[in-house]
Amino acid sequence: MLRSPLLAPLNQADAWSRLAGAVNPVWSLVESRARVVRVVDEAPGVLSLWLRPNRRFGSFQPGQHALLELDINGARQGRCFSFSSAPRADGLVRITIKRKQNGPVSGAAHALRPGQVVRLGRAQGAFAPRTDHQPLLLLAAGSGVTPMMSLLGAMADAGSRRDVVLVQSASTPGELLFAPALDELAARLPGLRREPHVSGDSGRLDAEAIAARVPDWALRETLLCGPDGFMAMVEAMHAQAGVSGQLTSESFGRRAAPVLPGADFHMVSLSGATFDVASGQSLLEGAEMAGLQPRFGCRRGICRSCQCRKLAGTVLNQLTGQVSGPGEELIQLCISTPQSALELAP
Repeated sequence: MLRSPLLAPLNQADAWSRLAGAVNPVWSLVESRARVVRVVDEAPGVLSLWLRPNRRFGSFQPGQHALLELDINGARQGRCFSFSSAPRADGLVRITIKRKQNGPVSGAAHALRPGQVVRLGRAQGAFAPRTDHQPLLLLAAGSGVTPMMSLLGAMADAGSRRDVVLVQSASTPGELLFAPALDELAARLPGLRREPHVSGDSGRLDAEAIAARVPDWALRETLLCGPDGFMAMVEAMHAQAGVSGQLTSESFGRRAAPVLPGADFHMVSLSGATFDVASGQSLLEGAEMAGLQPRFGCRRGICRSCQCRKLAGTVLNQLTGQVSGPGEELIQLCISTPQSALELAP
């Protein structure tokens, strides 16, 4: 340890990270960062970023996701994105991003160019088959196919012969992502059957259409990823058949909770603004409805990007069911619902 007051800052990891970053922006002792290696247009409004992470990133498992953070108008903002590649020997990772209207992170990601450096959080999540032998059904709508690509790539690398059906839905043929790559994977996976569905030609992919394409769907372990409405339909389909235990789903964000009739509303103070949030509604949803733009990433209690300090009041953690004490503590906006008036600090 350096004892001179002039050299004391060099005892701090952040100081060494700043020095390392001055030499190479991707170097850091405390942050997981990655350099953009190449950008690939996959479809209108959809691109893939091939990234080379630093050593702080570690590794990832097929089906996982990570928090991508970008500096936008002087503020750091982040969103979670699935890896769309299998783990590779060269360490490169791919994330695929659909540009969203009024989505600052997806818009900024689409402006990235090779050579730029981003913050890429460590891998999170556990979206993967629970068994290695049961026939598998992959249900993907739109960009929901991205984690499926990671899983299928890893299966191909392992020489899997598992019985797999991929039902992939998109509005137009041009929006069926990764068609050439899926052709290559099909050649390496003898057990893979692809069922593309173009809703613009064949109508919405509903329970009846899924059952027609995959008659034995109820006997298969199922992985699901896509828009909220599509996922809710598939979840109801499995519940009605009594096979919900065979379904694993992935979505980035908790679905907005309906406000029940008669729910109590509580006054919340955050960043100088005051607004009302109903019991059962997340603080993040309430803040957004009030016109605020609090920082968030996964919207489901994993990444902690929306963490803030509760100065007074009580909240219910929607994941654990635990009610907080009335005093000061850290909470996550995306999974906390008010039980009383609240005073929050960023």
